[in-house]
Amino acid sequence: MSSTRQFKELKHLDHTHLWHPFTQHRDWFEEDPLIIERANEFELIDVDGRSYLDGISSLWCNVHGHSVPELLEVLHDQVDSLCHATLLGSSHRPAIELAKALRGVVPEGLTRVFYSDSGSAAVEASIRMVLEWWQKKGTAAASKKHRLLSLENAYHGDTLGSVGLGYLEAFHHSLRSNIVPSMRIPPPHLFRFVDGLSESAACEKSLKIAQGVLEKDGDTIAGFIIEPLVQGAAGIWTHPAQYLRELIQLCRKHEVLVIADEVATGFGKTGTLFAIEQAEVSPDILVMGKGLSAGYLPISAAIATEEIFQGFLGEPEELRTFFFGQTFSGNPLAARVSTKNLEMLSDQKILGQVNASAEELKRLLDEHISGLLHVDEIRRCGLMVAIELTEHPGKRCAYAANQRVGAKIAMAARERGVLIRPLGNCIILMPALTMDSTRLEKLVTTSAESIRDITES
Repeated sequence: MSSTRQFKELKHLDHTHLWHPFTQHRDWFEEDPLIIERANEFELIDVDGRSYLDGISSLWCNVHGHSVPELLEVLHDQVDSLCHATLLGSSHRPAIELAKALRGVVPEGLTRVFYSDSGSAAVEASIRMVLEWWQKKGTAAASKKHRLLSLENAYHGDTLGSVGLGYLEAFHHSLRSNIVPSMRIPPPHLFRFVDGLSESAACEKSLKIAQGVLEKDGDTIAGFIIEPLVQGAAGIWTHPAQYLRELIQLCRKHEVLVIADEVATGFGKTGTLFAIEQAEVSPDILVMGKGLSAGYLPISAAIATEEIFQGFLGEPEELRTFFFGQTFSGNPLAARVSTKNLEMLSDQKILGQVNASAEELKRLLDEHISGLLHVDEIRRCGLMVAIELTEHPGKRCAYAANQRVGAKIAMAARERGVLIRPLGNCIILMPALTMDSTRLEKLVTTSAESIRDITES
């Protein structure tokens, strides 16, 4: 079958049968879809053999690049022995060995690994753990703790529990009457972006509000969840490590358990294996996904303290069991490749390269993008980058959704052989940890050309 005929057939089948996530299909049907056939290193290759630089690490999860021999080797080896076995009533070597490996790299005090199959499911597990742990304590004071606390403009996934924690208006407004909303604290960037405060003043104001909320309602708050250092899907909004540390200290003072959601920030993107390390504090539960398997297979985990785990031990009639899980929790294939990923990340040269690449990325962004007419600001933490656009140069003015400026910029970059992704009024860049400087330059210069073409035309 010729490549043209093959593409037309696949396009027809895609448009007839598939429902893509986070996709407006009126737009999708008007464009030729990008149909990926294979991948190598940092390139994705379509059915016609065209190559594209993966500038978003396949939705923030690809750690070392595609088709890495060391990862493929362990994956193929595991296929030959065991592809799946449930963790309900049995166990298997890959899940056990991954749990041991994780225990060696997570912050101090985290001991119990609960596997899920997506970031949303792992977040859901974590909030269930927190809420049930307080209720199972059996005291009058503990039973009052039934509420959750989070930051405004957060994103913690798309199951209904995680939507209640995060809630982004653009994503979730139709679910408003069906969720249980958490209490929310305004993060520093709202005061910086909207009120024009300095970073230190914005952090101080956010912390003061948090203190007031905890002093007033702390006896009813079971847990607080935060994306350490970076609110990812909200637009790569950052906060300093000191702010994170002081916020967690406030929670400790008021006996509020802390969940660190590192689904987006984990596995080196911010310069340390986990972003929370930079605040030098430990959460009660650490949630991870995306990069856990280096982006090769779906797997996630919520890792809790021994104290939380012990709260679920009891006799059958006490109903203290944690009645939660997924069919593919701790899948052997995903667990085996995840263990290899952790082994590769134990090489300090990789995280050292992240910091060097982050500096190179900053230089390139400053040189090629920060001065563009329709770029309002660039936000960055490690290799996580958001380019905030403005319709009117010199003013903070978002483009209207119907202008589809972000989508047009992404398409212009795709035509140049680079994959980037819009997020609201932002363009997101997020290269894999080990992307070389030549490709980083291509990512940034192509993004600059595409932004200029669409916004200045």
